[in-house]
Amino acid sequence: STTTSNLSAALAHLGYKVMQFGCDPKSDSTNTLRNGVYIPTVLDTLREKNTVNAHEVIYSGYKGIYCVEAGGPSPGVGCAGRGIITAVDLFKQQRIFEELELDFVIYDVLGDVVCGGFAVPIREGIAEHVFTVSSADFMAI
Repeated sequence: STTTSNLSAALAHLGYKVMQFGCDPKSDSTNTLRNGVYIPTVLDTLREKNTVNAHEVIYSGYKGIYCVEAGGPSPGVGCAGRGIITAVDLFKQQRIFEELELDFVIYDVLGDVVCGGFAVPIREGIAEHVFTVSSADFMAI
């Protein structure tokens, strides 16, 4: 998440329109872009309301970065990849990616999704590249 947030911030500094899409059930991908403030997740909001306008779960972060947290199932119940698919499908159905005219959508997917959730953006045709970055350093990149 640190690497992803730093990459998002660097791209925003260059003037690009960026969305960081957190795909970890811990929902902590975008908090460094929002001064440590966590945001409601797509899945939690769907559980509360049953239908959601995607704009309700998009929050502004550092340099105008669009911040989204997919969320996930309760620990030990279900697959994190399912949460990613649900959130991405919602955004695709509402054509949010096109509406916001984003230059980059960066998916921050936890590395231990054994069901292949990290492959969802490519499988769904909304990503051109997937990079796997491993670092235990909070100051990565």
